[in-house]
Amino acid sequence: MNPSEIYTRTNTLAKACLKVSQVLPHDNQMATFARVELVRHSSDLGIRTRGLMKGQLGEVFVERLSKAVDSCNGCGFWLQLILDDGILDKKEILQPLISECDAMSTMFLAALKSAKNKME
Repeated sequence: MNPSEIYTRTNTLAKACLKVSQVLPHDNQMATFARVELVRHSSDLGIRTRGLMKGQLGEVFVERLSKAVDSCNGCGFWLQLILDDGILDKKEILQPLISECDAMSTMFLAALKSAKNKME
């Protein structure tokens, strides 16, 4: 997958997570907390992957890849919590997003391992 495809895919995921945050109930304290965290992690995901596409080298690139993994995992965690706690009963929407978070995290981890190996 080329960098442009990676950015497009993570940007789409980040936007979808932001849209989920907009439809969470406003009368539920856990939903309010989940909304804040989902916005934070999905925004970070878009920002971090945009930064990765700029072509840094070495330790900066490894650090940004690591943070991109964390952002994917954060989005996946909050989406799973939203689903598991019944905050938003839309499994048909949430489950594919959770799967995409897992797939992107796996892809970033593989890139991270490769980048670390090249630095050694």
